[in-house]
Formats: sequence, structure tokens, C-alpha cells
Amino acid sequence: MTITKKIIGFAAGIFFSMSVFAETIAVIDVQKIVGQLPQTKTMMDTLNKEFAEPREELKKLESDIKFNIEKFQRESMTMSQEEQDTLKSKIEGMQKEAQTKLQPLQQRMQQRQAEERNKILALVKQAVEAVAAEDKIDVVLQAQSVAFVTPSKDISEKVAARISSLN
Repeated sequence: MTITKKIIGFAAGIFFSMSVFAETIAVIDVQKIVGQLPQTKTMMDTLNKEFAEPREELKKLESDIKFNIEKFQRESMTMSQEEQDTLKSKIEGMQKEAQTKLQPLQQRMQQRQAEERNKILALVKQAVEAVAAEDKIDVVLQAQSVAFVTPSKDISEKVAARISSLN
């Protein structure tokens, strides 16, 4: 009888010690959260407005280049060599101008997108920490890094709702 009690006591001790080490785990889908946020739409609208004028300028320049190339193809047979050379140099100059404007614009756009994306990711991080603290979650993993998880462990909706309420 004492050996049975010892075995039961030992088993109970192991069971309770294992439950002490058990951690509450949840997952989030950051891409899904960011896609649902009103802040993301606001960010995209802001960036579109911020870069609308330079993009329109480039579109006009590209349109002018296309027009001049088509003009050259249409009329080169009736143009003098001097007119052909003038139009070719005009097209080349416009292409160089477009290239010199395009690269810095793309770099500025990427930099601003990264800045705005980092602001949104900071909001996501704060919301994840708050939801995890409220729900007493010990570990939060990205959904993409987990092979399987029950839907009840996905806190993406809670996180998105919390961030959306900040707007």
C-alpha cells in the first residue's frame, strides 16, 4: 500500500510540475492583420498623394517619348538626315531624363513605404503585447512558421480589432 501511494504521489507530482511549465501559445498572421487595418489604407492614400505629381511628370515624359518614337517610325522615310538626327537626339535626351528622374523617385518611394510600414508594424507589436497580456499568453508565433494550429489559438482578429480601435 505504501508503494502504491508513493507511485501515485510521484505521478501526481510529475503531472503538476509539468502543468507549471506549460505555456499558453497563440499565433498571429501579420500580413492578414496589416491588410485589414484602416491605417494601411490611410498610409497608401498618403503615399499616393505624396508621389502623385512626380509620377504624373514621369508618365507625361514617357508619353512624349513614345509619341516621338512613333513619329520617327512614321516619318523617318520623308525626313532629312538632319531632322532624323535631331529627333533621335531629342528622344535619347528624353530617355536619359526619364531614367535620371525614375531611379531617385523609386528610392524615395521605397524609403517612405518602409517608414510607414515600420510605423504600422510597431502598432501591431504593441497590440500583440497587449492582447497577450490580457489573455495571459506566454508565446505568440507567426502563423507562417507553424505547420498546424487550431483556429482558437489565432489571435489575429483580436489584434486587428485593437489596432483598428486606435484609428
